[in-house]
Amino acid sequence: MLVHDLLLLLWTYFVLFLLQIIALPLIFHLSNKFVYLRDSAWGFGRIFSILLLSLLVWNLAFFKIPINTDIGVNSLFFILIATSSYFSWRFFWFKKNFLKDFITKFGKIILIEEIVLLAAMVFLFITRSFQPETLGLEKFMDAGFIQAYLKSPTLPAGDIWFANQSINYYSFGQFYNAILIHLWQVDLTYGYNLLLITIFGLFCLELFSLAFNLRANLSEDKVGLKAAVAAGFFAVFLVALGANGHTLWYFLSGNSFDTYWYPDATRFIERTIHEFPAYSFVVCDLHAHVLSLPISLLMLLTIFVWLKELLLKKVLPKLPSILIGILFGVLVMTNTWDIMIYGLLLVIISFILLIKDKSFFLPLFLSASIIFTATAVISTFWFLNFTAIAGNLLIAREHTAFWQLLVLYGPHLFWALLFLIMIRSFFLDKKPIPILILALFILVLFLIIFPELFYFEDIYHTYPRANTMFKLVFQGFMLLGVILSLFFSYIFFEPKKDHDFFAWRSIDLRQFFSHKKKKLFLFKVRLRRFFFLYLPIVVFLFFSTLVYPYSAYRSYYGGLRNYQGLNGLAWFERKYPEDFILMNYLKENEEKQVNIVEAVGESYSEFARISAFSGMPTILGWRVHEWLWRAGWDKPAVRTTEVEEIYNHPSSEKTKSYLEKYQIKYVFVGTKELEAYPKIKIQELLSLGEIVISRGNHYLIKLF
Repeated sequence: MLVHDLLLLLWTYFVLFLLQIIALPLIFHLSNKFVYLRDSAWGFGRIFSILLLSLLVWNLAFFKIPINTDIGVNSLFFILIATSSYFSWRFFWFKKNFLKDFITKFGKIILIEEIVLLAAMVFLFITRSFQPETLGLEKFMDAGFIQAYLKSPTLPAGDIWFANQSINYYSFGQFYNAILIHLWQVDLTYGYNLLLITIFGLFCLELFSLAFNLRANLSEDKVGLKAAVAAGFFAVFLVALGANGHTLWYFLSGNSFDTYWYPDATRFIERTIHEFPAYSFVVCDLHAHVLSLPISLLMLLTIFVWLKELLLKKVLPKLPSILIGILFGVLVMTNTWDIMIYGLLLVIISFILLIKDKSFFLPLFLSASIIFTATAVISTFWFLNFTAIAGNLLIAREHTAFWQLLVLYGPHLFWALLFLIMIRSFFLDKKPIPILILALFILVLFLIIFPELFYFEDIYHTYPRANTMFKLVFQGFMLLGVILSLFFSYIFFEPKKDHDFFAWRSIDLRQFFSHKKKKLFLFKVRLRRFFFLYLPIVVFLFFSTLVYPYSAYRSYYGGLRNYQGLNGLAWFERKYPEDFILMNYLKENEEKQVNIVEAVGESYSEFARISAFSGMPTILGWRVHEWLWRAGWDKPAVRTTEVEEIYNHPSSEKTKSYLEKYQIKYVFVGTKELEAYPKIKIQELLSLGEIVISRGNHYLIKLF
């Protein structure tokens, strides 16, 4: 088992390396055009290629070209590799010594970034091997959407839990996951965990690359590779492994380490959700907010380039504007909330620029036009097949106690504010990094404060602010972590004279001018720096990036004591062996989506497992989820009654009309159907068609 899983991991990395090759011409171009990208954006090559390939397949499939298949995706993949190889060869041919110069300039940082990627992948590979189950939370939904896309040569894909309707959700993230499954040529049984490993690896890689580039541009030639690399590692630990201030508060309150329950950090405020990336990678859902993370980081880097070009040239930055527009289009389809967040970031930056210099107005206006146009073009097909599910913007009736906000975000905000004070002199030089940091800080404050004032209505009326707060502060925490990675690197690696706050207050300046007392003066400065700066930072980092992940991973993964491998459906085969065999038969014998009937179930339950893991749409699956996606209870209520009629009265005229209405090909009778419908009439169901496979009293019936 271990050897098999390790080979899968190596194969996954190899395919990711081929995706990096597709991005090489762009990386080579960036090394010449945007010389301030100190790694030539190497860390973002893979996500760029994934999005490029996914968008090509997405749009061709919406034109009803059946390209979303193993053969279609891999053919396009190798065409892109060949095209990339040709343009890369042109670089080498027309620019003598280009490759040698490129390796000399970027070789060290590329090696470090590849190590970061591999280390992150190995880390999650190890942890998931001790709890690989595709079970719990919304994993059925995530796996179901991916499987639906795997079974849809053309688009849109059918909703697995609402037969005859397409997916009505921002599901492009699950689509690009399906593209990766096509490339790997593995079943989703193992593919789900390989996707988690990949997303975590890309997230850590991009965090490192982003912080590295921002830090290198903060002080430019004042610092070397060491400081920028440190910023990259700080970003990985603070964002991918770090928690909010709840852990620190818990232990300062005198509580025992053994009693700490890691989900409490995400539910500290009553009737709300305030998750952060580290928690999401512990519980490992492939949900929209997680799948948008690598894209969001690419957006941040692109915004930095856009800002840098504006400040350098004061003209329209065409390439960054186009890429921002494309990424907005992708984010709309992946996690719609993110377009509001990063749109607001651009607005804040624009206001800062206009306050400094009104001449920025024209290039900003032209850039906004390009961004809007590109966004509309990229997301057209998705918008044409999507019905809004968010409700009205309402005034919040519930509010968080101020001390709770301080517990969760106080330490992070304090360090971020201190950083802004330290680099205030940089604002006079109109440098991009301080402007970006200021804009990010303002944005983070907005994301934290907004749910205290407003929320978007949804169906969860007893938790009115939960989803709004969740979507906003999740991204806000990541942005705070990026700011702090720059701050900590600045503290530990910037020349002390540039930010020494402990030398000019409460110290007799005569000591400074007295040669005899100079050693005493320096000792006092260093002592104060240690107690008021370094020690608090070390304590903060310890509880945030070490204690929380240790507690969380130890708890969720059973102390890493029982190796189980990467098979995400071993639990299914073990718990429902008959159902598993029938589900596999259905998945393996139907190349495209066909409609089935299985029992209706509640959300977060083990119902609707056949549709989820086969990708075949059922009349109704998780009904509360469909209530949300279909903006009302009426349709799910009707379908609930219809499915009940089919199982309890198979011979009725109503049942016949329902089967025709939904174009049903298979009726499934398994464990959950027998549980949900005690009055089920199995013999009458069997008379509706032929039994294609059965195990005991479990049947897959193909209708006549």
